[in-house]
Amino acid sequence: MVFDVRNFGIPRCPQFGHYKYNNATSGLKDHIHTDTLEICYFLKGVQRYTIGDQLLELTGNDMLIIAPNTAHSTGIYPEDKGELYWLQISTDHTLGALCHLPNTFSDLLVNELTRNTHKVFKGAFLMKSVLSKLEQEIQKTESLMREVRINQLIYQILMETITLSKNQEASPVSDRLQLIDGFIAEHMDRTIFVDELASLIGLSVPYFKEWFKKKQGVPPKEYMNRAKIERAKADLLRKSSVTRVAFDLGYSSSQYFATTFKKYMGITPKSYITSVQKEKTSYETLR
Repeated sequence: MVFDVRNFGIPRCPQFGHYKYNNATSGLKDHIHTDTLEICYFLKGVQRYTIGDQLLELTGNDMLIIAPNTAHSTGIYPEDKGELYWLQISTDHTLGALCHLPNTFSDLLVNELTRNTHKVFKGAFLMKSVLSKLEQEIQKTESLMREVRINQLIYQILMETITLSKNQEASPVSDRLQLIDGFIAEHMDRTIFVDELASLIGLSVPYFKEWFKKKQGVPPKEYMNRAKIERAKADLLRKSSVTRVAFDLGYSSSQYFATTFKKYMGITPKSYITSVQKEKTSYETLR
């Protein structure tokens, strides 16, 4: 769902949105938000953004602030399955005060947010709760109190975002996660069972599942599926056929592989090969 918050008496908030995709969809094309910054809170799944020469990856409970007038997209990646909230804030103070604050305070908030753009940091449970309340409030019957509550919730989101962006940096990869990644890479040609990964680092299966999702933002099985798809993207460009790639990655059939690939990439393996070849040809033509 996407809302133009200006219609609710909030002139400095062009857009507030929430999506929950069960399958990957077409990638986000390169675009900018004129004099507008964007706060993204990714609840679950995996999402990638290309900003300039940066490739940023968001997993569960990650946040990102995109600077105004900055081209960004999902690059060669689709909009992945998962759940995301976003809120846009205009930096143009001539549109009025932000959340009915004095201009000095409005500009201070915008400057603090802009100072912490283009780095991934961890969100908090409170953020999800406030964003959900904002979505509910926007859909209520129009009233002056609704406008007051919307302003209060947006102010709370901005303050919480500033605090989180300053206090947290992306967590380093732990030894346990490195061990798991190595095991998955080594056994990519077969089905890997969750109890194998749990045993690898000495945890019970129930605790391992809870721990892993908290660390990586997705359940272990989905993480392994994504790892295979990442390997498949490279293999498709160098191996003789889609069927060869499917069997080498332990899929029971090329059809099942193609279905899984499309679920995560939004296109079939053959379409992916074609799109990469076209992009390569276009690049070589421009050189």
